[in-house]
Formats: sequence, structure tokens, C-alpha cells
Amino acid sequence: MPKSRHRKKTNRKHSGGSLRGFAAHLIRHAAQLPFRECLINDNWREQRMASISIARNHPDGRVAFAAFCVDLGCLGIKSAFAHPDISLAEYEDRIVYDQKTRQICCDAAFAAKLIEGARAYAAQFGFNPDPAYHAARRIFGAIDPASCPDVIEYGGEDGKPFYVAGPYDDVNRVMNQLTRKLGPYGFHFIIAAPFGEYGLPGFVHNRDNAMEESAPMATIAHE
Repeated sequence: MPKSRHRKKTNRKHSGGSLRGFAAHLIRHAAQLPFRECLINDNWREQRMASISIARNHPDGRVAFAAFCVDLGCLGIKSAFAHPDISLAEYEDRIVYDQKTRQICCDAAFAAKLIEGARAYAAQFGFNPDPAYHAARRIFGAIDPASCPDVIEYGGEDGKPFYVAGPYDDVNRVMNQLTRKLGPYGFHFIIAAPFGEYGLPGFVHNRDNAMEESAPMATIAHE
């Protein structure tokens, strides 16, 4: 009986905590597959937000891929996910065509360099990547970011972090973190202000420390 109870406990422990490790193993294995393509949104420079995907081909025509949402201005890797084996049709529907911005091909080493650089930039301010990043990044395999000669700039004006609040961000947490690290004038940011915020109607625009009414986004930049 003690042996049986021990075996059951071991099985529960295995089934409850190894799924993410197994998925990471599959992605690492997928990194050995032939390279298919690497995509990025065509307006990433202007938006300071990159939607990057890298895909590899299975022998049977199916696809392994990983995708990353990268904030070059402040937060680094906002989200990441990967799938080791989906149909080509599903991959194209989800990754290639079902995007708000046009996806264009880019060099995989450039993409790896941009992603890693954004992660390192955000880490300076205490922001960690999406936990799924560590498994998803394995799909790059032997692709070497150092082989890309391009210089990629992070942050906003004057090299300061530029935080643009997203719809799912914990804005208070981010703002508090930036303020602790850099002080109230060490970064720029854009946040949406609900109606009536700060006692003013609509949205608030604060630039050069002058508060005035604006729309549709509150832009508060510390110069």
C-alpha cells in the first residue's frame, strides 16, 4: 500500500506540472525543422510595437510557429505563444491574414535581435517578458541575433522609455514601476483618460506640464 500511494502521488505531480515543459520540448524539437518564413508588421517603426512570427515546415506540410508582441518603447515582450504543429491553413488564417496591420517578410536574425533587445531594454526597468516567451523563443534554434548588423533603437525621445498604455495593461503598476525607477520626469507616456478624469471633461493632454483638454487619447509626456 505505501508503494501504491507513492506511485499515485508521483503521477499526479507529473501530470499537473509538466505540460509547459513538454510544450517547450516540442518547440525546441521544431527548431530543427526547415525554415519557412519570418514576418513583422510593416509599421513597426512608426508604432514602436512589433508583431513578429517565425514559422517552420513539417515534412507533411503542417507548420510549427511562434509569435511575439514586442513593445520597443518600454515593456518589451508583452505576449508570446507558440504551436508546434498546426495545419498550413490555420497558420495562414491566424498569423498571416488575420492581422490588423500588413505582415511583411523580415530576416529571422533581425527578428531575434529585435526581440532579445526589447527584452533586455525592458528588464532595466523591472519588466519581465511574458512567461511563454522562454518556450516560444526556442523555435529560433541556431538563428544567431549577433549575425544581424542592424542597429535597433528602443525607447522614445532622448532615449527615455515611452509607455503607450494598452487595453489589457495594469497601467497603475506600470506607471508606479517607471516612477520608482526613473522618477516622474524620466519617461514619456500616453494613457487614455476616462471622461471627467482630473476634473476636466473628456480627455486630458499634458505636455510641457500644461494641462489642457484633448481627444481622443490623453498624452502626458515629461519633457
